[in-house]
Amino acid sequence: MLAGSLPARPARPVADAPLAALADGEALAKAWLMTLIAQAPLAEAAALPAAGLAEDGPALCEAVVAALASEAELDRLRPDGDRAALAARAGTLAGAGDPAGAMRAVGALRATLWSALTDVLTRPEPEHVSALAARLGHVCDVVAAAAVAGAPAGAPAEAPAPPSEGPQPGPATPPGGEAGPRLAAVPAAATREPSVEPAVPVRPPALAPREPAPQVPADVFPSATAAPEERSEPWATAVIRRLGRLVADGGPCAVLVVDVDVADRLLSGDVRGDGAAVLERAERAVRDELRPGDAAVREREGRVWIIAASTGLEGARALGRRLAAAVGGAGAPHGVPLAASIGIGVCPDDGTDPAGLVAHADEGVFAARAAGVPLA
Repeated sequence: MLAGSLPARPARPVADAPLAALADGEALAKAWLMTLIAQAPLAEAAALPAAGLAEDGPALCEAVVAALASEAELDRLRPDGDRAALAARAGTLAGAGDPAGAMRAVGALRATLWSALTDVLTRPEPEHVSALAARLGHVCDVVAAAAVAGAPAGAPAEAPAPPSEGPQPGPATPPGGEAGPRLAAVPAAATREPSVEPAVPVRPPALAPREPAPQVPADVFPSATAAPEERSEPWATAVIRRLGRLVADGGPCAVLVVDVDVADRLLSGDVRGDGAAVLERAERAVRDELRPGDAAVREREGRVWIIAASTGLEGARALGRRLAAAVGGAGAPHGVPLAASIGIGVCPDDGTDPAGLVAHADEGVFAARAAGVPLA
């Protein structure tokens, strides 16, 4: 979900996770490789260690899938488990040379598995989708922590806080877009992780949860002028700080995340900057909905967080509908109007912990995409 940035709510095993439909570890590993190739710069794609991934990738994919429905299977991936060494190799299997690369590799794995999961779900209810997304994020957080610890020394990267869902997502696929290529009945999808250089998606629009990079400074667009030091905060810190102030005031408040569904596709190969310009218009339309006392924090291109003061559940849902309409009116690249998936966290309805509210909103994006609606 928000690996390395936020504490997450407990993510219990999903007893009816569709494990039987995802039993082909080789097909899942192939899909993971396709995601990695799509995310890598063209000059580096050929250097990916396909042979190593082919050897242990299927086993890792199968282990993650098994852990969705079983705490005992997840324990096998933890430091004292018999699959701990396999989890620790998740980064090197994908060619990662440092902890940050290991995080990206696990993010790509999560995106791939989430795409496969959402294609075989037999229960598309938002609650079930959210529970499954939370569990996948939790399992991938365990794998990411092991992969970071086992990565060669290099640029520092925060290991994820143990229980997520990360709904992520892997950003979720979690959910509703164009059909993509399949490998042994398992679709390959990618998510553009918010690293310095955005990745290219395999299956547009990106339908999987996308892992944020905590070290990336946020672009803050408050309704009032922000202090200079606040403009260099990581996006998650910026969101939680502002939301925390509203929660401390004691009144109702809400946090919403607006994720443009085709952001990855618009940015892929965007030599002329047309895609970036469309997303900029969408973000501007979202910020135009701000009232005095509200703020917007830009996580990355096409993904913006809104912190709304004096806003209860009904007000937050009404705001979400306005934001969806604003994005839809911002442009129609290739003749198709933009669409967004929106998640909401409301205080006190969804809790009073700012980090928990942000996590709740993040999961809402997954549920919205899975249900094929802007706002679940």
